[in-house]
Amino acid sequence: MTDVVTPQQRLDPRGLLSEWANSSDEWVRHIVRQVLNGGVPLGSDEEAQAYNLFRQEKAFDIRELPTEELLATVEREDEAIEPLTLTSLSAVTGVNALVEGGGIEPHEGLTILFGENGTGKTGYSRIFKALAASRTADVVLGNIDAATPRDQSALVGYTLGSESKTYAWTGQQGVAPFTRMSIFDSPSVSFHVDDDLEYVYVPAALALFNHVIAGIKSVQDKIDQAVQELRSGSTGIVSRFPRAATVYPLIETLGAATDLEQLKSAADPDPNVDARIATLRRTVAALEADTISAEIKLQQRVERILTQASTAAAEIAAFDVAAYNRELATLTGLDEDYRTFRVALFAAADLPADPDDTWSAFLESGEAYQAHLSALGAHDADRCLYCRQPLGEAARALIGKYSEYLEDKITTEIAASRTRLRALTDPVTSIQTSDVATFVNEYADTDDKPTFHVELDRILSLIVELIDDIRSASNIEPTLTECAKADSEALSAALVTVTQALGDLRKQAATRAETLAEKKKELVELEAAAELTKSWTVIESHVHDAKQADRLTLLAKPMSSQLRSVTVLAKTASDQMINESFDTLFNEECGALRAPELQVEFVGRQGRAQRRKVLSGKHRPSKVLSEGEQKVLAIADFLAEARLTGITAPVIFDDPVSSLDHRRINEVAQRIASLAETTQVVVFTHDIFFATTLLTLMEASKRCSYFQISDEDGKGQITRATGPRWDSLNNIKKNINETIQAAKSQQGDARAALVRTGYDWIRAWCEVFTETELLQGVTQRYQPNVRMTNLPKIKPGALPAAIETVNSIFEEACRYIDGHSQPLPSLSVSPTLAGLEEHWSELTKARTSYNSAAE
Repeated sequence: MTDVVTPQQRLDPRGLLSEWANSSDEWVRHIVRQVLNGGVPLGSDEEAQAYNLFRQEKAFDIRELPTEELLATVEREDEAIEPLTLTSLSAVTGVNALVEGGGIEPHEGLTILFGENGTGKTGYSRIFKALAASRTADVVLGNIDAATPRDQSALVGYTLGSESKTYAWTGQQGVAPFTRMSIFDSPSVSFHVDDDLEYVYVPAALALFNHVIAGIKSVQDKIDQAVQELRSGSTGIVSRFPRAATVYPLIETLGAATDLEQLKSAADPDPNVDARIATLRRTVAALEADTISAEIKLQQRVERILTQASTAAAEIAAFDVAAYNRELATLTGLDEDYRTFRVALFAAADLPADPDDTWSAFLESGEAYQAHLSALGAHDADRCLYCRQPLGEAARALIGKYSEYLEDKITTEIAASRTRLRALTDPVTSIQTSDVATFVNEYADTDDKPTFHVELDRILSLIVELIDDIRSASNIEPTLTECAKADSEALSAALVTVTQALGDLRKQAATRAETLAEKKKELVELEAAAELTKSWTVIESHVHDAKQADRLTLLAKPMSSQLRSVTVLAKTASDQMINESFDTLFNEECGALRAPELQVEFVGRQGRAQRRKVLSGKHRPSKVLSEGEQKVLAIADFLAEARLTGITAPVIFDDPVSSLDHRRINEVAQRIASLAETTQVVVFTHDIFFATTLLTLMEASKRCSYFQISDEDGKGQITRATGPRWDSLNNIKKNINETIQAAKSQQGDARAALVRTGYDWIRAWCEVFTETELLQGVTQRYQPNVRMTNLPKIKPGALPAAIETVNSIFEEACRYIDGHSQPLPSLSVSPTLAGLEEHWSELTKARTSYNSAAE
């Protein structure tokens, strides 16, 4: 036992919690404040706020919640509990095989429900156990033999304080305020004897410790959940990295210890890295397949294509569109002037048609032929060049005009303009793009186009459009060739890359094996570096989560010690408020029930007050005590627990005396009867001696109701009665007096029948008087033992007179009852009312004389 603490030294649990919380973190102080203010466990919203405060206090989140001030130490009395009293249990349906509509009206004192095994008592007790959520409560079944199960229901009438209420039960477990009821049954014996048992009800102030522990645990659970979520999120990025890459071990062990700066330095942020990877892959594939020669030919063709295309792009980029358009405008003007001059010159020449280009070609051909003849010295100016006929004056004049036409300045300027125009356009019109066109067409409908395919396609289209414009002598839009310079640069860059790759391939052809290993390593590293860049956001987030998880885990470690410190506080408070009181009450109950002596140890875990019973040598009681001793020990523990905080609800016993001898049954009955003087008690039993003993003990106070449960008309049939078939002198005396009074009011056969009934009761009175008073209960019905301790109470000096009176009247009574056969002469002799009254008077005097005689 713990040392007795004087009232001046007792500490208020609220003060203990406040002082402890003020030396703890803010989030702990918040939990304690909520518990002290509400007196109940934290709700889900309050638990969430406590966790949010923890995160903000520990700098995981931005601080938004206000500072949690220190707690003031304020003592407060526990609230008074309104007494609970059961007033009825009715309209029972769907419970086991009980008949429908059964009901009980419990007495505010003792209620006895007596019935043999299997009559249905347990069905009613199971309803109470379900409502109370007792330690042995089980699922309540319906009638397992019924074709169609009925819904479970019952109406429970009760008063709470001064207010009458009704609860409609439909199978629920643990319904307030019925959870305050204390229930004892045989299955609970092991709990009360061997288990480290928590108190069913503890003072509200002590429950605060449990609420604080629950609040801390809720934060702890949320931390564990957050850590699990932070650590369980699979990035899946390990599979993205080649195992041979130098960064693979760093990715494989990605976590809180990862150096992000070191990892980031290995990344490759080049936007063209995919093209480099593709080139490397082709190189590696070529080396692996030993197709370097074929790859060289392929790259040579690509080089040729790019050379042709880059040259074409450069020519187009160099093409002076403005100069071309100006020269084209100049030539157009000269041509127009020339046509005007020609028409005017030959207007009177009587030409067969207007002079046109064909005609001009004719003249130019003649001029050329004349020059040819002159060179040979064979030209004759007086003859026609074509027909060789002599020329007349008119012909000579026409030929003179021909010469004037051919020697005109306009013609010279036109020739010069055309020469300049050809100088501008020849670089474009002479571009060779047949290989480029073939290459572009090959990749037109494929998805794996080379990176420069767009530029090739655009240059080809541009060349076609330019040549069409040049050949049609059309003006060219200045914006047409704007993209040529960028395309030229892109194609030149691609040409440089291909040329370098081609050079590498030619080198690799000589050292293929060594190069293959080198390029594979280079490819692996490049792929890993590129993947680092692509996956950096995921990597950075994963490392951040891992660091946060480690911090949460580190901060959660002290919570175990916090829980232990609350447990220590709870143990201190429970020692003062519960354990010391329980020890005293338990010893009182053990003394009243003659239970075995043992030691009660008080243990506490997680802020819960618990008790353990041990015998010498730390043995469990069940290993040493008999079944009967365990039963009374369990009852003592049960009653001490019920009395601990003051009994304010019904106490229910379900067959509490099975396995007990008659002496212990009497002791248990006396304890229950004493309890029923101030508390509502309900007893379910099949033990007739136990039931009759309870009735006898409660006879003086009249705080008792008796119900007989039978299965004659169905399981659980309840009938209110005065008791089992157990006669007492007072009951029989009452019946005799009532019978005499009734006979006085009747005549004839009715009176004769009542008189015979009166003699039947007199006969029973004689038996009970002899059993209980003449012989002082030394031998008695329903008791297998002979009570030798009562033998000295018999009064031998007064026995003869009493025996003579009782025996003579007993024999007289036997003559008048139907249970005894009579000879024919005496059958016609009927008892009289006067004789009945006289005999009853004689018996009453005989009893008085015997009881007043000296022993």
